[in-house]
Amino acid sequence: MSALITILLPFFNEEGWIGATLDSLAAQSDRRFCLLLLDNGSTDRGRDEARRHLAALPDIMADIRSVPTPGKVNALVAGLDMVRTPFVAICDADTTYPPNYFANCLALFTAHPEAAAVMAIDLYHPVHSQAATRRINCIMRKVRRFRNQCHAGGYAQSYRTEALVAAGGFDLRRWPFVLEDHEIVHRVMRFGTVIYDHGHHCFPSQRRSDRRRVSWTWWERLLYRHMPRKRMDWFFYDFLGHRLARRNAYSTALRAKDWTCP
Repeated sequence: MSALITILLPFFNEEGWIGATLDSLAAQSDRRFCLLLLDNGSTDRGRDEARRHLAALPDIMADIRSVPTPGKVNALVAGLDMVRTPFVAICDADTTYPPNYFANCLALFTAHPEAAAVMAIDLYHPVHSQAATRRINCIMRKVRRFRNQCHAGGYAQSYRTEALVAAGGFDLRRWPFVLEDHEIVHRVMRFGTVIYDHGHHCFPSQRRSDRRRVSWTWWERLLYRHMPRKRMDWFFYDFLGHRLARRNAYSTALRAKDWTCP
């Protein structure tokens, strides 16, 4: 069975978290994927934990590669160079994925040949709960109202590989800051549509207690929401990038761990 989608899973010191993520990947109903774990210089036992849980994936081509240069984007640059499948998914080591996650990804790409990317909705409650339903409806309203923006984090993004490469891929020279998930979607949108669906979701952790160093301000987010497509280059490269640089919000800030293991 040939792989159709490569999962890039960068990780740094994810002991206590990465095992649950890999178990959720092992439970996928559509197994036409390969898995590339990108160890971004871990100093804990997360790599050993990953090896143990990969034993539940004997039918999947999986590998752990070392990318010691600090920064998630560095890991993604190295990973994308190794992708040979028509689709690529970015996953996080503290996120769990429902069993139909990659079946949905591939089905949505098939149903939308014009799509450059498929995005999942992040949920924090059981999928059939009222809270999850409200969250899904809220995101879908935003998608309809703000079509030029990204509404999914890096843990929930899948791309048509040729579109991601044509957009320039991940590039620290262009964007060395946090919010790389939004910046890359901005570039990929030039090569196709971005698809969201009520039934496509994942479950990130809520472990980071303070996101101020790794996110944008209320004003920056508001401006992003209402920025016309033709002005989005200005927003990222002439406005937001300079502000993030002034507060030292580079991608390496994501390596700071202010939580404990579950």
